[in-house]
Amino acid sequence: MSCLSALEATSLEWTSVINGFFLDYYVVPHVKSHLGGLTIAIDIANKTAAIPGSGDVPVVFTYSFDIGRFVAALLAQPQSFWDKESYIIGDKLTLNEVLAIAEEVRGSKFKTTYDSLVTLRSGRVTELPAHADMYPYFPKPMLQGILAVFGLLFEQGHFDFEPEKSLNSQFPEIETRKVRDLVEEAWRGR
Repeated sequence: MSCLSALEATSLEWTSVINGFFLDYYVVPHVKSHLGGLTIAIDIANKTAAIPGSGDVPVVFTYSFDIGRFVAALLAQPQSFWDKESYIIGDKLTLNEVLAIAEEVRGSKFKTTYDSLVTLRSGRVTELPAHADMYPYFPKPMLQGILAVFGLLFEQGHFDFEPEKSLNSQFPEIETRKVRDLVEEAWRGR
């Protein structure tokens, strides 16, 4: 039984919040976040990238504090307002577009490789300099596997969603932080 099936079998009030990939991972430690650093595909600090697949599939990125504002607004509504799935779309760009923004902000081209789907399916990715910082928490083979799965999810379009309804449309007064704005705030002049 899945978690959602288990919830459906209860009388609890619930919704599944779907927010894409956390934008925070590209801007910590220079922008406020309660998430730890996890370098996936683009290592802005070290001007290096290992793009999964083509890098041309759109990805939804959302800043965690924006997610919090939407969830707070949703919790203030009656249960009848809630859908089974509550989508939040902070920004939508391809990894190649995020890389171009990072290169522009950092003022130089990044050393970039593209990991093929064959490589990703084998549970491997090109190692980025920032990955070594994660090895005390996730040994290299484990981290490689996790990052390969994320790479496949990116390339297969699992983070490219087009919901009929989103919390963005339900709460238009909540403006989300965009990739360019946060990357500039975090990395301009560094």
